[in-house]
Amino acid sequence: MGFAPGIIMSGCGKAARQMAKTAINLGVKEQDIIIEEKSRSTYENALYSRDIMYAQNFKSAIIVTSPYHMRRTKLVFGRVFKNTGVKLLYCSTRDSGFNADGQCKSEKDRQVVRREYIKLIYYWMRYW
Repeated sequence: MGFAPGIIMSGCGKAARQMAKTAINLGVKEQDIIIEEKSRSTYENALYSRDIMYAQNFKSAIIVTSPYHMRRTKLVFGRVFKNTGVKLLYCSTRDSGFNADGQCKSEKDRQVVRREYIKLIYYWMRYW
């Protein structure tokens, strides 16, 4: 606590509201949460978050996501925030339901990795 004056919860579908609910249950004040729920992709998460940050005059952000999603998140947010003067720091979550040690022991872990690499290639080809 105390890292930021506000928290933007950005997610697809009901994810942003669910994250906000969890944060409130963990002690974050409701008035400190900004919910961005228009986005349908990581790229839109970055675009809409950038718009909110400009409106709120935020100069920096800590971007938090799951370990397997971090590479694509850094790629996208780095591109969207390029030359804006906004400083971005990245931090992955601890408990994402994914085997973050890189060993991919379960079929579920392997599926997550395959999907993420497909999305990473798609983003690279579409946006760069």
